[in-house]
Amino acid sequence: MRLYKLEWMKIRLSAYLWAIVGIFASVLALGILFVFLFQIEADGGGISEEAALFGDWNGLFALTTALAFACFSVLSSVLAAKVVVGDYCGANAVSLLSYPVSRKTVFRTKCCIVCGITTASAGVSNLLVIGMMYVTARMFTVAPQMNTAHFMLTVLLSSIFMGISSSAVGIISAAFGWKKRSAVATIVFALLVVCVVTNFITISPHHIVFVMLALCGIFCFIANFMYHMLADGIENMEV
Repeated sequence: MRLYKLEWMKIRLSAYLWAIVGIFASVLALGILFVFLFQIEADGGGISEEAALFGDWNGLFALTTALAFACFSVLSSVLAAKVVVGDYCGANAVSLLSYPVSRKTVFRTKCCIVCGITTASAGVSNLLVIGMMYVTARMFTVAPQMNTAHFMLTVLLSSIFMGISSSAVGIISAAFGWKKRSAVATIVFALLVVCVVTNFITISPHHIVFVMLALCGIFCFIANFMYHMLADGIENMEV
């Protein structure tokens, strides 16, 4: 527990909390816009194929989840760049590697903090966003179709999988950044990943739980490999 306390003290948590609030507000604003977009198109006399995605809660949830995944994946990479790459590739490396504690234990603590913050904030944010979108839709009598019998369970599971996937992207990005000895490379790599992957989330809105589960499994498998590669590399670093 002392290691966790030490790492928490080194992180300027308020900056990341403001970032989390900013992501939540931005995704919520876009989500509410999505709620009204279908109604605007329908009132205009025609519904385009693109706008049809906004016509039911599955499509709306898939879009907001894709946005949240992109934002929190980048946040996770920023946190990993600070906690992992910045410490092991910066001026603090000598003192960090001289700790009278196993290097792998210290590294595991850092990764747990990155994954814990990302998973919790992403999951809770996504749940609050869809909840507030639903309340807004009811207040303004906008009624997207509800085509899923257990929608709240779908939201809960998908949000958890999305949070885990976002944290895994942070660990994968940290491995790339550590290899390049660059915190900037960590963030750039995460941006490239989300640019490629985010579109896949909206492929099948009515099966988003399985889509997010598949993405979660893939990212966790890669992150596990990268984690052990990083742990071995840090263990063999010379002071």
